[in-house]
Amino acid sequence: MRIEEDILKTVEGSRAEILKLLCDLTAIPAENPPGRFYEESVEYIAKLLKQWNIEHRIVRVPHGRYPRYSIAGQIGNGGSDLHFHGHYDVVPAASPDQFVPRIENGRVYGRGTSDMKGGIVVILLALRVLKEYRTKLSGNISFSFVPDEETGGRRGTQHLIQSEIFPLPKLGMLMPEPTSGFIWNANKGALSYSVTIRGKSAHVGLAHQGINSFERMLSVAASLKELSEEIGKRKTLLPVSPPEANQSVMLLGGISGSGNSFNVVPERSFFTVDRRINPEEKLEDAKRELIQIFETHRKNGIDLNAEVMQEADPSFVSRETPLAKLLQQAIQDISGQAPSFQLCPGVCEIRYFISRGIPAYAYGPGLLEVSHGPDEYVNVNDVLNCTKVYALIASRALSALSSG
Repeated sequence: MRIEEDILKTVEGSRAEILKLLCDLTAIPAENPPGRFYEESVEYIAKLLKQWNIEHRIVRVPHGRYPRYSIAGQIGNGGSDLHFHGHYDVVPAASPDQFVPRIENGRVYGRGTSDMKGGIVVILLALRVLKEYRTKLSGNISFSFVPDEETGGRRGTQHLIQSEIFPLPKLGMLMPEPTSGFIWNANKGALSYSVTIRGKSAHVGLAHQGINSFERMLSVAASLKELSEEIGKRKTLLPVSPPEANQSVMLLGGISGSGNSFNVVPERSFFTVDRRINPEEKLEDAKRELIQIFETHRKNGIDLNAEVMQEADPSFVSRETPLAKLLQQAIQDISGQAPSFQLCPGVCEIRYFISRGIPAYAYGPGLLEVSHGPDEYVNVNDVLNCTKVYALIASRALSALSSG
């Protein structure tokens, strides 16, 4: 089709623009936690959308010192047929130098380049190109750029959907997460707790007058370790990369601490529990297992408080939907290889859409294996090709609507 050729040619001519946008976005240190530079991130994206005459709005959610900002918009009028979705927040950097983008051998290095500033660039340029050819297409594209994906998405995606900020898409949603060349049509769930144990402080020489919160924490952690070993025996039947990621997981002590001096009986100790749930499991069952252990130790006299930090259901969607077939074919047309469908080994925001009956898939230019690491990078050619894929899918989907 001539329109497809024109669209792909336009994207191909955007290599310099991709590099600039990627470096500009990487230089904005939108670390989460705590959520600094969210406003600057949104202002940068909104300025581009305004230049391209793409309709959008900024949504602000108060949150203490650092409010949360999202962008929701649309190309076309009325409802939504296809939705592009991405997050601009990044995990904390290994060093400030990660916010000084570095270009080497066709790659851009820096915090968030893979997860997922490269994906943000994909959406932005796909929208710009599709806006240019809008008169030749039918149907509507909606989009969203959100914060807080790295910490559960409650004030980002969840807020947008629950508040009905954008129309839910009929065909489905695409999200350019760093999928390492695979299509994610499923994700693990998450259940995370911050556990605090209270004791009583005392001078070390009079330790018998105190209650050692650290020793009590060890007792609780030992029970959880037994459960963790049992959980690790549970395997998903869905394909996942690497294959070793097929097991259910419970991580103890990702964050932990105790006391305030070596010669004082510790009055307070704490640690985190991060449970990752395969799609064959249920969130409520996982929660029940943990609560049972907490309650047992409380009955044994331990002053224990367990606060939920995040909880998310696992999700799964068929690989046989019209959007799944469009996605797989477009990737094959651009890369020459048909990608396989796999389980995301972590939590992914496709779950928010799948839970509402909307087909949702993740496919993006980054590599999961370098994301969050000290040498995070994305390949510029991969960003370019992924932009072609997203533009091609939209062109085919909306052209089909026009002819249908």
